Amino acid sequence: MSTRHEPLQIGAPPGRLSDWAIMPLHYNGFTDLPTTKGAEVHSPAFSFFGHQWVVKLYPGGRNDSNDGRVAMKLENRTEASIEVEYKYMIKHPNGEGDITRSTGNLLKFSPASTYRAGEVAPARLYENFRLRSHLLNYLVDGTLIIEVHMRTN
Repeated sequence: MSTRHEPLQIGAPPGRLSDWAIMPLHYNGFTDLPTTKGAEVHSPAFSFFGHQWVVKLYPGGRNDSNDGRVAMKLENRTEASIEVEYKYMIKHPNGEGDITRSTGNLLKFSPASTYRAGEVAPARLYENFRLRSHLLNYLVDGTLIIEVHMRTN
């Protein structure tokens, strides 16, 4: 007996924008995560379009965030550039309105180790993503579930 798996895509497929690739990230025990400004929680690396990605969540914001705001950063950990459109989505557990933050267009992410000030960065940051107090209304059994949606051309 054999099992057929879905095709594994290596690199960005040619032509039009790809379908959305979606990675749900579960931040278990969200209320217990550090709320000190600058304290970050890294997701494990995940792969989309032949690139390794990490999301950094700052439950208390970054040092330059407004008070009470959560910050989020998406990082390309691969030694190659890529252009992607991405968005974060947090679904309300009772269907009362989802939170979506989207780029709305393709953005270039440079290779992980080649960044120089003033150039295209390997990461994109929302330093004032959402009020932490607002996100508490979106917890599912204490877990904040953030979907990372990404597509490329």
